[in-house]
Amino acid sequence: MGRYVYRYPMPSATVDLAVFARDGETIRVLLIRRKNDPFAGKWAFPGGFIEIDEPFETAARRELKEETGVEASGPLDFIGLFGEPGRDPRGRTISVAHATVVPGPCPDVHGSDDAAEAAWLVLGETNDLAFDHDIILASARAWLVDRVGRGPTGLALLPDRFRPRDVATMHIAVFGHEAGARRWLARTIDLGLAKQTKTRGEYAGLPKPIRPAVYSEPFHS
Repeated sequence: MGRYVYRYPMPSATVDLAVFARDGETIRVLLIRRKNDPFAGKWAFPGGFIEIDEPFETAARRELKEETGVEASGPLDFIGLFGEPGRDPRGRTISVAHATVVPGPCPDVHGSDDAAEAAWLVLGETNDLAFDHDIILASARAWLVDRVGRGPTGLALLPDRFRPRDVATMHIAVFGHEAGARRWLARTIDLGLAKQTKTRGEYAGLPKPIRPAVYSEPFHS
């Protein structure tokens, strides 16, 4: 079989993955400190170049495992394409970005491969990231607000057994205030996503296989 030769320069394709987790009353995002140039020493999302026959999500999970040691077994949500000229000084690069939430506490991480270090940083206390990752982070935070507002994703940011105060602190971490926390909890129960336990004032999320479809409209406020 012949080999195609393109007349025009071809952009490279990469993946980036924003991973969020609960840590007590805070929410953290998983970042790596780049080992090599460009942007050596700066924080960035786990990610890298896509192999030639590799699906995007497979590439994102692979890069996450290689650079941090974390395995994301849950669903990844596509949050955008990022490809402005100049975002990568090595040449025209287009990144396919995803986001996900892993249940807390934050899994242990270690930097490897292209990462000199991996760490869970407090959401809202990160800035001046490599490439255009500040822009990707803003999109990932908007995704988190939307997904928590729709219900099930917020359960991953709560303990297995939680109380209304846990819901309030989760709301403060995600939305910046606790308004709507009571309505969120009531609606989550109404939709069959959580139930009250035998302990007074305590709740638990229902197992995923019996959860209904995600509510189509936000109900956190």
